[in-house]
Amino acid sequence: MAYVLGFLYADGAIVDAISSRTQYIQFNSVDKEILEKIGAVMRSGHPLHTRPSRIIAHRNGFYRSRESFILRIGSRMMFRDLLRFGITPDKSKIVTFPVVPPRYLNHFIRGYFDGDGCVYLQKAKGITKPIIVKRLSVIFTSGSLTFLKKLGAIFKNQLTIYYKKIYDSNHAFQLRYYTDDAVKIFKFLYNSCPQKLYLQRKFDIFKNYFKLRPQKIDSGIISILDNFS
Repeated sequence: MAYVLGFLYADGAIVDAISSRTQYIQFNSVDKEILEKIGAVMRSGHPLHTRPSRIIAHRNGFYRSRESFILRIGSRMMFRDLLRFGITPDKSKIVTFPVVPPRYLNHFIRGYFDGDGCVYLQKAKGITKPIIVKRLSVIFTSGSLTFLKKLGAIFKNQLTIYYKKIYDSNHAFQLRYYTDDAVKIFKFLYNSCPQKLYLQRKFDIFKNYFKLRPQKIDSGIISILDNFS
């Protein structure tokens, strides 16, 4: 459940629908797969709702959003428990990092990463090879500066990696790590992953990086890749 809580902190909300006198937990994602996994682990019989792609006005013009999916689970008890845990209906800019037992910490952060994180490969055309990998990037995004500062402190203590600064990007903040530090985060996130609770699309980007840069593979990475094969 630590993974689910992390995902909720990133791409979820608790909703007090006063008009209908209901309280529910809501998860949002463009990846239908991960909401199905969350619904299964929570033993929810609630169906997924589809939000169609649409044109959205932006300060720089207009853009078309991607089709996305919503999982709503009605539960007044869960709503009250999450309120006590520090999650509020308008949490995005004020949320703080919760107290998570050490053995569940990587699962919570993996859930958050799958909701509000990204990983990508920066590639370029090479002289002797058709494609070279310039760097691997892992980015965590939050509207709460406090949340990301705590996350950065955890990575410093757990993995001995450091960030130079937290970036202010389009009304949100970003914590960024590159290549060797990103590989350490991969090993931290996917170590002892229970019930296959992870977003396949993001895991595959890491997997592709190791295929292109096999010299980065060690015994720990081999163990993770074998476990996920």
